[in-house]
Amino acid sequence: MKNKNIQYITQAGIIAALYIVLTLMANAFGLANYAVQVRFSEALTILPYFTGAAVPGLFVGCLLSNIITG
Repeated sequence: MKNKNIQYITQAGIIAALYIVLTLMANAFGLANYAVQVRFSEALTILPYFTGAAVPGLFVGCLLSNIITG
């Protein structure tokens, strides 16, 4: 039981980190600033269909990337 909790938290953390990195990359290349926006991180929104750990991971990743990028 304890091992599954650790795995769940680890997966959520990796998904959050991946979301943040993809958002920062799009922001660094200027792809998320104008009328036509390319957001690579939005492709991760399909992950909750495959794993429940994606729900808190995407929530935290979206929250932190919005705080960082403004």
